[in-house]
Parts: sequence; structure tokens; C-alpha cells
Amino acid sequence: MKMHDATSLALKCCLFTGVAVLAAGLLLSGGDHGDEIMWAGILILIASPFVGVLVTYVCLIAEKDWKWAKVATVLITLIVIFLAASLLWR
Repeated sequence: MKMHDATSLALKCCLFTGVAVLAAGLLLSGGDHGDEIMWAGILILIASPFVGVLVTYVCLIAEKDWKWAKVATVLITLIVIFLAASLLWR
């Protein structure tokens, strides 16, 4: 599978999963866990670009495109550092 196709598939899967989880949360919003389910759907949608970068990174490694793999490594590292920092400073 080509890199663009793999990245596109990953993003579509995250989108459909996030929307489905949000819809399930809306259906269950009258119950105890509806809000938590909706938050899970939102988190899936927020995480989808990161999943896209990870899939692209794996494809770049498989294609031995080391220049862009290094760029993706820096991007992934920055995202993880800023996410960890934001969780620590809550």
C-alpha cells in the first residue's frame, strides 16, 4: 500500500470511529456514561492527525526515505513532549 493511501485510510478510520463513538454517546446521553463516551469520541478525533503522522512514519521507514522519516521523528517527538508537558502542568 502506498504511503498516501495508508495515511488516508488511517485518517478515515479515525474519523468514522470518532463520529460513531460520538453518536453512541449522544444516544446514551440520558444515562450515566453518555458524557464519557462523547469525550472518548472527541479524543479519537483529536488524536487522528497524530495517528496519520504515525502511519506516514511507518511508511517512510518501509520506503527507506530517511530524510522525511527524520522529519516525522522530530514531529512525533515534539507532539509527545508537548502532550506530556501539558498533562504534567494541569
